[in-house]
Amino acid sequence: MTIAQHIAPAVTTVLLCVSAAQAANTWLVAPDGNDANPGSCAKPFKTVQGAIKNADDGDTIRIKQGTYELAGFTDSIDRSLTLIGEDAKTTILTKGPMVTVTKGLTLKNLTFSGGPGFRLSPPKGETLEGMLVENCVFEKFWCGFYARYYDGAITNFTVANCEFRDMEGGKINAIALCGSNRDEAGNSIGPANVKIVNNSFKNLKSTQKGCMAVFVGDIKTTKDVIVSENVMDTIGGPTWIREGAGPEVHGILVFGTNIRITKNIVRNLNTGRDHEAIYMKARRSVIADNVVENCGSGFGGADITSKGGEFSEDNTITGNRITGPQPGCGIFAAGGTVIKDNYVEKPNGLLGINVYPLSKPVSIADNYVETKHRTAIYVNGGDDAGYPFQWPNPGEIVVTGNTAISYEGTVERSIKMENAPWAKVSGNTRRAGKPAPAKE
Repeated sequence: MTIAQHIAPAVTTVLLCVSAAQAANTWLVAPDGNDANPGSCAKPFKTVQGAIKNADDGDTIRIKQGTYELAGFTDSIDRSLTLIGEDAKTTILTKGPMVTVTKGLTLKNLTFSGGPGFRLSPPKGETLEGMLVENCVFEKFWCGFYARYYDGAITNFTVANCEFRDMEGGKINAIALCGSNRDEAGNSIGPANVKIVNNSFKNLKSTQKGCMAVFVGDIKTTKDVIVSENVMDTIGGPTWIREGAGPEVHGILVFGTNIRITKNIVRNLNTGRDHEAIYMKARRSVIADNVVENCGSGFGGADITSKGGEFSEDNTITGNRITGPQPGCGIFAAGGTVIKDNYVEKPNGLLGINVYPLSKPVSIADNYVETKHRTAIYVNGGDDAGYPFQWPNPGEIVVTGNTAISYEGTVERSIKMENAPWAKVSGNTRRAGKPAPAKE
């Protein structure tokens, strides 16, 4: 062992002890501790549960490297606590239950294996604020963070630099923050100020219901969400269809206002109805600079989908790259959307870009679209999903500067406007037939 290897553990221990000595409300947990101890550096607790029982609101619990089985672990935390592990690779909490959280927690440098997951459930009239999760691993459990049917509000929720991996079960929710219980007027309160950045999600598989890597929002009340620079690989779920719908399987699913979905990579999402790599129902929002590889939705969605019906407005889909052999549409959008500078190459795909304006303005500009389907870019100015075609003031439709290549169609049909005689279509490059193979 080198001198540095001798020194490193000692330095870490000193840092843990210094923090404990300087902060009256810092507790230490170590494998060689005892829950009868006072939780100090010299006499640490043995279990995380022992520390939580003694901790007050605002306290910090530092956990030395080791594996801690959570048999009998609390199923609720009603205080704002900070739990910090020595190193996520070597500080492992395992076999815990779902833990209901009513106040913000800070979790750092920990691995949660086989549970616990965290259910966020603020009481009526209260706000769960300031949830911060950094440098953690969540594995071999159906859930990381889940919020649904709660009575209060959730704001300032951040997950950064974490791994969600090898999660399999009847349903999977790595991160799922939905709306609250509805009040007497039928209103729901969705989470706000959410940041999910620089995380990885790999090998998520549901066997019965939906599978979500990231699901955030209530369409009317959620605002200010950033989902950026995450990597998602191998996400799957059932492919059955009942009454025209199937289990929702998504890399990213976000509802609300001022949503930013940027610079993510989503790969290898299995094909099925309602399986979308990126899906938002939003206004004043952006899907930009994402890479989608080998994903494919059946009828009912696309690799990148932006819906919202009458709620959809001032949205932008730009700079995304969609490739791979799976079928399905590339981009599906409602009106109130600018679709520009995207690259779509789906040699077995359906429509490359598919838009229902719903009487709202649409701009489709400077995209490259290559697909098997007889139509690469399609716009239908008629009705869809119950939203009527509204004469005499339909929104402006502009289709310009695109390259549209259809393997199975004609040059004329590679871009098709239906029920939209007012559409302005100009300056596009149209091609039909499959490109010749490259020469060796």
